[in-house]
Amino acid sequence: MDTQSRDRLIVLLVISVILILFVILWVRYKFTPDPEPEHRPIPVSTVQPVISDLREELVLSAVLEAERTIIIVPKVAGTILEILAEEGSVVTEGEILAHIDPEPYLLELQAAESAWLLADSSLSRINRIHESSGASRQQLDEAQAARDAAYSTYELARMRFNYSDIRSPVSGLVLRRFSDSGNLASPDQPLFIVGDDTDPQVKVRIPEKYWHSFTEPGSIKVLVSFPAGGDETILESELLRVSPSISPEGKTFEVTCSVPTDGKSWPIGARMRVEIILSEKKNSWSLPLRSQSSDGGIWIVDSDSFTVSRLDDPGIFRDNERFAVPAEWAGGIFVLDGHHLLQEGQIVTPFDGGA
Repeated sequence: MDTQSRDRLIVLLVISVILILFVILWVRYKFTPDPEPEHRPIPVSTVQPVISDLREELVLSAVLEAERTIIIVPKVAGTILEILAEEGSVVTEGEILAHIDPEPYLLELQAAESAWLLADSSLSRINRIHESSGASRQQLDEAQAARDAAYSTYELARMRFNYSDIRSPVSGLVLRRFSDSGNLASPDQPLFIVGDDTDPQVKVRIPEKYWHSFTEPGSIKVLVSFPAGGDETILESELLRVSPSISPEGKTFEVTCSVPTDGKSWPIGARMRVEIILSEKKNSWSLPLRSQSSDGGIWIVDSDSFTVSRLDDPGIFRDNERFAVPAEWAGGIFVLDGHHLLQEGQIVTPFDGGA
């Protein structure tokens, strides 16, 4: 065999070996099963159901208001001689709050009284003359009208004189005082605002999405407190009125609630905490809302194999922090954090989440 033939044979043998090795490797790759993926335990925090009271509630703030608020405006003008009530003063109905200089009105009253007495005397004289046929009926009627007009003027002057003493029309609390002694009082400007604090109340604005809950307000419970003033006492309130309309600007409606005064004297104008309980479920097994995944599922851990399985939301009741679960779930171990990494049958390493 010559050299050229021998070289050709060697090349062919090398190519054949390469092809055979390629085929062997391809067949081995194609038909060898994939190795089982390694399942590493996933650490998750866990929690167990506990018995708790669940509430669907609204917590709002409101200002304590008087049931009635009276704006006191002087009925006569004049210089204010004395202010007798300050903001925060407790006043009774008819109590004098301020004095306006009465001198001009006293002179007016004296002049009116003199005119009335003169007209009355003239009427008496004409009446005697009329009885003796010395005066006509028309003269008597004119004298009677003059006396009556003079008396009306006198009564008006007496009222204006009395108006120089500014009195409170109701019992309550002086909420505002607008002027000081020495200033000029005018019927166009108020002097005081007095609130009747016998039955105080609060008004809160409720978002319109809760409108249906207030169509039957008898099932709603209202609690009020004054934590801003350092008083942690919580009193049950009464729902007085629900506005029949919704504000188009704020998309809210107004609810008025009474504030009980038994043993309490919270000041008018205080900022109150108002807790409106729309519905509640007491002594229910429940889990934190955190234990529910984004798709609404709940993951339970098998205490023997430490594998997880998915459960559906029972849809019993929920509030802002927890949701109710069946009593059969009591004692179970549920994933609190880490459920976004889980698959059915996943092995986990649980530790107490503390919730």
